[in-house]
Amino acid sequence: VVNMAIFDGQVDVLEDGQVLLDIERLWNRPGEERDVSQVFPNPGLNFNEFNLNITVEDGFAPNNEETFINFRYEVDRDLLKQLTDRSSFGRLTIFDHQQHLRTRILDSLDPNGPLHDIFFVFSEESMAVAANQYLFPVMLLGDMVDDFSSIELDVIEDFWTQFRLPEGFAPRSIRFPDTFDFVAFNQARQDWQDENVLIALNAFEQGKSIVKHGEEEEAEEPPTSSDTKLVKA
Repeated sequence: VVNMAIFDGQVDVLEDGQVLLDIERLWNRPGEERDVSQVFPNPGLNFNEFNLNITVEDGFAPNNEETFINFRYEVDRDLLKQLTDRSSFGRLTIFDHQQHLRTRILDSLDPNGPLHDIFFVFSEESMAVAANQYLFPVMLLGDMVDDFSSIELDVIEDFWTQFRLPEGFAPRSIRFPDTFDFVAFNQARQDWQDENVLIALNAFEQGKSIVKHGEEEEAEEPPTSSDTKLVKA
């Protein structure tokens, strides 16, 4: 599937031969891919007090979708840096992406963190989508015929900041028609996808447990001296 993505309407080839990703088609559903996306903020974060109280005079007029469209399609540079900082020797690995996935879920659930999303949704379908999404760049853009686990850092940065495929890009099955092992490629994809589902599930359960524990501690906190005085009074 990943090898055929480029031929499935996911890119636009310009007159000068430059190939650009059609991001609206690539991420055409508004919710699922955005929760714990690698580089896009959770959609629920845009439902903050400021945005919900924008007046017509300030630009929130009927049919003005730009406020939310820009949010959906603008890469969060802090999230991108959080991912790229995991690189070693100029490359990012599947493992790096898996750790990024785990962190994204925990951060989304952390009520004391800046990325906490009170509207966070992580359904079974969301887990399956995330499991695939966190493999996609490495497996699609990788440059080795028999190593599907890593990719050059600058390729990832260009991919997310310019939505651009590398110069002269072609899927492995076309670049290495005689030596590419599709069976091994597909097995690696399936194994890592299964791992990602478990990582996502465990992180989600851990995050919920931390939130629940925090709520229980708050409920058990003894009253302050001022509260005690009021009770006695």
